[in-house]
Amino acid sequence: MKDIGRRWFCLLVMACMVIFWNTQPGMGLVVSEIMYHPADAGETLEFIELYNNRAVFEDLTGYAFTNGIQYVFEPGTIINSGQYMVVARDPAALESAYQISNALGPFAGRLGNDGERIELSNNNGEIIISLGYDDERPWPVSSDGAGHSLILARQGGDPAEASTWLPSLIIGGTPGRADEIQAGGSEDPTQVTLVDFGHPGRYFKGTQEPSTDAGGQAATTWTELAFNDDPVRTGWLEGPSGYGYSNESGELQLIGTQLNDMQGNYISVYARLRFTLLAEQIDSVSDLQAEVYYDDAFVLYLNGVRVADSGDISGNPPLFDQGGGQATDDQVANMNLSNRINLLVPGTNVLAIQIHNVSLSSSSDCLGTPILRAVIEERKGSVDPRARVVINEVLANSDTAA
Repeated sequence: MKDIGRRWFCLLVMACMVIFWNTQPGMGLVVSEIMYHPADAGETLEFIELYNNRAVFEDLTGYAFTNGIQYVFEPGTIINSGQYMVVARDPAALESAYQISNALGPFAGRLGNDGERIELSNNNGEIIISLGYDDERPWPVSSDGAGHSLILARQGGDPAEASTWLPSLIIGGTPGRADEIQAGGSEDPTQVTLVDFGHPGRYFKGTQEPSTDAGGQAATTWTELAFNDDPVRTGWLEGPSGYGYSNESGELQLIGTQLNDMQGNYISVYARLRFTLLAEQIDSVSDLQAEVYYDDAFVLYLNGVRVADSGDISGNPPLFDQGGGQATDDQVANMNLSNRINLLVPGTNVLAIQIHNVSLSSSSDCLGTPILRAVIEERKGSVDPRARVVINEVLANSDTAA
């Protein structure tokens, strides 16, 4: 009898836990995507996306965003299980831009480009979601005006932690539906950053060509895997990505190695950034994306092959003293390199970039910061592929003064 009593007690406790879980307001309701600094000139495409991860619908009648933006959900607003709901600054503009329907809004206020705390309250005035984001690292910098949104990459993660968020894989984000990373079907995201800001690298000041052919003409040998960039025996130096100089605080955030002697002395800088992949990882790569923060022009190479450029510099390759671009503020270029996955090799790979200023003296800044990301489809029963992406160089001396 005692055993029967214990079994009934355990069942009663379990039943109470299930009832308690399913009646908690806001349980499973999350902010899944934030477009706080869209790339359109008027920033009319700001939006916040909600996702209902519960097994039952959520009645949002009387719910309200009360911090960051202001918006009260109308009576009868229902978000079904597994459904996304978008609240937009300008619903008509958002629906037109993304070819979607049923965007709610408009909300009052603006999402801060420098960071913000967003709070959602229920119909009793209780705060059920509170999260803050920022535009500085470790938060993704590409979500700050470069066209990416912030996406919640880990449903079970702490939304207050930057590691829980990733930049959207698709430029412009995916309001009303899952980003490819979120739709991957695994608990952890499969997006891997192969090369990021601050990545250990080696660079060459463009006072001459970094490599030449047999006839003494400019050659891209310096972009190849086997090229010797030993700082002890060559003119190459060590320093973290990105490279350049500036007096602007925003641009300085993108510069890991400051070249304070560049202006008036040399117009270009070359960099090699190594990363390592296993053969099984390469077989699982389904998408390859690059973004480059630059001022004024660049050419990007992957394992010796030219894969992208800023479109405003001549030469193949551009000469070391070739000016490029225009004397404007820093820009960002987003490139889909999925058709270049075949260039990846098991072992060491090299992402190389040459950065060019518009002229020796007419520009007060110059920078180049490349970022390379891959989506790796994790196979059932395999070890998390991200855990085996390694950096094969360690920056032993953090003094990067040039």
